[in-house]
Amino acid sequence: MSASSSTTLASKERTRRALRREPVDRLPAQLNYTDVTGRSLAVHFGIPLEDLPARLDSHLLRVDLLHPPQISPDGRVAYDWWGTGWGTETEGYWHAFAPLAETPNLEDFPWPNPDDPHLLDDARRVLDTDQGRHFVVPNLGFALFERAWSLRGFDQFLIDLVSEPAWAEHLLERIVEIQVRLAHRFVALGVDGGYFGDDYGAQQSLLFSPKLWRQLIKPRLARLFAVFREAGLPVILHSDGDLWPILPDLVDIGLTCLNPVQPEVLNHERLFREFGRHLSFYGGVSTQDVLPHGTPDQVRAATRACAQTLAPDGTGLLLGPSHRMQSDIPLENIMALLEALAS
Repeated sequence: MSASSSTTLASKERTRRALRREPVDRLPAQLNYTDVTGRSLAVHFGIPLEDLPARLDSHLLRVDLLHPPQISPDGRVAYDWWGTGWGTETEGYWHAFAPLAETPNLEDFPWPNPDDPHLLDDARRVLDTDQGRHFVVPNLGFALFERAWSLRGFDQFLIDLVSEPAWAEHLLERIVEIQVRLAHRFVALGVDGGYFGDDYGAQQSLLFSPKLWRQLIKPRLARLFAVFREAGLPVILHSDGDLWPILPDLVDIGLTCLNPVQPEVLNHERLFREFGRHLSFYGGVSTQDVLPHGTPDQVRAATRACAQTLAPDGTGLLLGPSHRMQSDIPLENIMALLEALAS
């Protein structure tokens, strides 16, 4: 199903309709990339880095909190708004410091202030500059479970979930209170939907039992989704890995769009067959396999197959790589991806 061929939609409206499985003139696209890859592509195209999203035809614009960078004296660790440290010497996310690892006192922890009057200054400037051209969402990545383990340490928080469930629940509750407040502020600012990142899956299973997820994560995630759904806005969730056991639960609490729909772990035919009436999708072209290791012809074929399988009626898909493109992806494969997206 598609809009009239004589109708050309703006990026924002095309994305809004696709997320709601309404007719569109063509599938919207979204290509995210690491800083290294972004600089390489900008040089290749001979354009400023800030012009790259438009050159790649990206439809989604994510806005972040204003947080002055805080770097360790040796320059190897960057600290985020919550006080978690991340390594600066890798393209991906390398966890380098968990502030609650040694002193799990939640009452004395210096929680960030979600009511800081300047926290959304950058987001406001982006919205004012964009003038409604793109579909704008707040980047509420590391939303809940990921935020908890980043504060406590991954291994330790998994242990806490079993050995200290009351403490783990207290930590999750403190996090969700802050995130809900931020979500309300972003809605008031005028964003077009919600975007959350919270990985629950590994390559072959969930990271913990579905029962534990339903007990500790689901009701709090529902509160986050509700802020946007009650405002009539769609909700996108990025969650890597094998999510089959909890996909019905995500539908139940109001998820609109699932990202990144990794083809290695979420079979696209089954995904559309079982959830195509309830969800739209975002991503789908493998950054694990075909983009870094395939030929350009294989990239083109995989991109078209993704569109045909997840959007057989011509809508319901924000098409693009399944994660940020890193420097292991050959330039010719990125060009092949762009060619397939435009065809």
